Formats: sequence, C-alpha cells, structure tokens
Amino acid sequence: MTFEQAMERLEQISKILSENQVSIDESLELYAEGARLINFCSEKLQSASIKIEEINSKMYEGV
Repeated sequence: MTFEQAMERLEQISKILSENQVSIDESLELYAEGARLINFCSEKLQSASIKIEEINSKMYEGV
C-alpha cells in the first residue's frame, strides 16, 4: 500500500464514520483500521523525513 492509498482509505473511513450509518461493531472495526493506517502513514512520513535529512547533509558536505 502506498501513502496515497492509505490517505484515501482514511478519508473514506472518516466519511463513513461521520455519516453514522454503521453499527457499533463496524465502527470499531473501521476505527481500528484507521488507527493502523495512521501508524503506517506516520512511519512513511518519518522515513521520508530521514531520507530528506540525509540528502540535505550530503548536499551541504561540499559547501
């Protein structure tokens, strides 16, 4: 799954939950899925941030 796919699914989950048309059990399942997706996206962003820092440090080594 890509970051963009995860974000799209999070938007879908948010919309479903905000419409209040699912059972409590379904809401809990969607909430758990959303929590996993948030964790996934957070890890992707952290990894990207580390890579950017590495690239920037290499760029400025010669300066």
